[in-house]
Amino acid sequence: MGAFFLVRGRDREATVTRMAGAMARCGGEAPRRVETPHFTLCLYPKLAVANETVLARADGAFAFAVGTFFYDGRVGNEALAALIESFTPPEPDWSRTMGSFCAGVYRDGRLHLFLDRLGVYKVYHDAARRVFASRFLAVLATVEAPHIRPQCVYEYVFQGASYGGETVIEEIGVLDGEATLAIGETVEAQPHRHRFDLAIDEAPLESHVARIRGVLDAAYDRITARFAGAVDTALSGGYDSRLTLALLRARGITPRVHVYGSAESADVQVAKAIAEGEGIALEHVDKSAVPTPPPEAMPEIVARNHAMFDGCPADGIVDNGRDIATRRERCANGELMLNGGGGEVFRNFFYLPDRRYSVGRFLWSFYARFDPRTTTARFDETAYFAALAEKVVRTVGRRTGVLDRSEVEYLYPAFRCRYWMGVNNSVNNRLGWALTPFIDHAVVQAALTVPLRHKDHGILEARLIGAIDPRLAAYPSAYGHDFAHAPPLARRLSDWATLMRPPRLRRYAYRLKARRRAAPLPTILSPPWLAAVIDIDFPWMSAYVRVGAVHDAGQRARITTLEYLFERCSPRPPG
Repeated sequence: MGAFFLVRGRDREATVTRMAGAMARCGGEAPRRVETPHFTLCLYPKLAVANETVLARADGAFAFAVGTFFYDGRVGNEALAALIESFTPPEPDWSRTMGSFCAGVYRDGRLHLFLDRLGVYKVYHDAARRVFASRFLAVLATVEAPHIRPQCVYEYVFQGASYGGETVIEEIGVLDGEATLAIGETVEAQPHRHRFDLAIDEAPLESHVARIRGVLDAAYDRITARFAGAVDTALSGGYDSRLTLALLRARGITPRVHVYGSAESADVQVAKAIAEGEGIALEHVDKSAVPTPPPEAMPEIVARNHAMFDGCPADGIVDNGRDIATRRERCANGELMLNGGGGEVFRNFFYLPDRRYSVGRFLWSFYARFDPRTTTARFDETAYFAALAEKVVRTVGRRTGVLDRSEVEYLYPAFRCRYWMGVNNSVNNRLGWALTPFIDHAVVQAALTVPLRHKDHGILEARLIGAIDPRLAAYPSAYGHDFAHAPPLARRLSDWATLMRPPRLRRYAYRLKARRRAAPLPTILSPPWLAAVIDIDFPWMSAYVRVGAVHDAGQRARITTLEYLFERCSPRPPG
C-alpha cells in the first residue's frame, strides 16, 4: 500500500472524514477501510502502480504493509502470509525483513504496528496517540489548535528536516522505530530487544569487503528476484550509484538509468562516459533547464507539491513542477525506484578523525549550517544546540554528553538518515515501489563494525565496487580519480584539510562563507512568483527569521514552505 491512517476511540467518523480529506488532495483511489472495536484503519494504494498489501484471515486476524516491505525475500500478500504466521511480539525477526515500511499484525483485538528497524519510513501521530498516519498533513488536519515548535522550525530551515521525533507543530510527533506499538483499547509501546552492535572489528580490509559483499548480495538477490528488469536507478559521478549498478549487473540486470544535473556537471559527464563505455541507455534530465513557469501557474504547482511532498520536504515546495513529475516517471510502470541514499555508511560521512567527541563538538561539525544574523531575537543559539544535543543523546541511548567514535558513525543512519532522508523515502513510497538498500538494518550493522581508517577517502566503498565489477570501478569519478586504485595523494590531502579542521572552526564555516558571498536567488523565489502563493511580508516566518537577510536558496525555499504551511493551518505561537 502507499499510505494509511488509523483513528482510535469512539465517535471516530468526524476524524476519519478530516483525515480522508487531507489524503484525497494527493489524488488516487479510495482507501480500503478496516473497522475493529477500537480503531478504524484506512489503507491507500500507491499512486503510480496497482498494488495490494493487506491480508485478512477467516479468524479476524489481518496483516498489512505500507511502503516497500520484504519478508523472507517476498513482497505483497506472500510476505504478509509469512509475517502473520511467524510474528511474535514485541518485534518481528529482523533477519527476515528488508525495506522501508510500516507493517501491522492484528490478532486478539490488538494491532502490533512496527516500522523498518531504523525508522526511515515516516509515521506521524497526535499528542494523545489517538491518530496515526503515514502523512504529516493527515494528522495536522485533526489538530484543532496547533502550536508552532520553534526549535523544529529552525532545524528544518537550517538543516532540511526536524529531528528527534518532533515536527514544526507541537502536537504532532514522529515514531522512531525503536518500539512496536500494541494498539487496542489503549496504546502500549513495546521496546525492541534488538540493538545495533557498535563494536569495531579489527579484521583486515579485505575481510570486511568480503563480509559486506555477502550482506549486499543477499539484499540484491531479494530485490532482483522480485523486480528483475523492472528497476530504475540513478548514475552519477559518486560511489553509491556505481555500487548500486555494480550489484545489479552482477545479477544480469541492466536497470533503466538516469542522471540529473547540467550537461557541464561532473556527475553528468562521468555518467555519460560510463553509459557510453558500457552500452547502457542513459536518460539525462536537467530539471533546471525547464523554463520557469509564469507566476500565475505557481498556485497550482505549489499546492500540488505541498500535498505530494507532505508539507515540509528537504528542498521545499517552490519549484517548476519537474521534481514530482520525474518521480512519477521513475515508477510509472511498476518499476522499483532504487536509490543509493545512505551509502555513506561505507564512508566517513561527517569527516571527523577517529577520536571521542562531546555532543556539542559533534553538532558544531555538521549541524551549524546557519548564520545567527539572519534570525530574530527568538533564536537562542545555545538553546538550539542544547535541544539538538538532547535528541542526539536519546538516539544513542547515552546518559552523558560524550560520544565514542563508533557512536558518531551510528548517528549517520540513526539520526541523519532517519530524519533527513526519511521524508524523501516516504514520499517515493507513496508513489510506487522504492528502496534505499544501503540504509537497511543488515547493511548498516555490517558497516558499523568497520574501522574508520578503512572508510576514510572512500577506500572501503571503492574496494566493494572493484570486487563486484572491476570494469565499473575503472571509470573516472567526480572525485578526480577512478575507484580501481588507491585514492591519490591529492584526494587524501583534500580530505585531510577537512578532517583536521577543529569542530570549533567548523561551527563558524557556514556563516563566514554566507557573509562573504551572497549568491542571487533563483527567479522562482523572487517576489512576483512568491506573491502568487504566499503573503510576501512573511507574517508567520518573520517572527523567526529576517527573511530578507537570507540568501541561501535552500533556506529561503524552506522558509517559504513553512509560510505556506502556516498560512493554511493558522498555528498559534509556542504553547
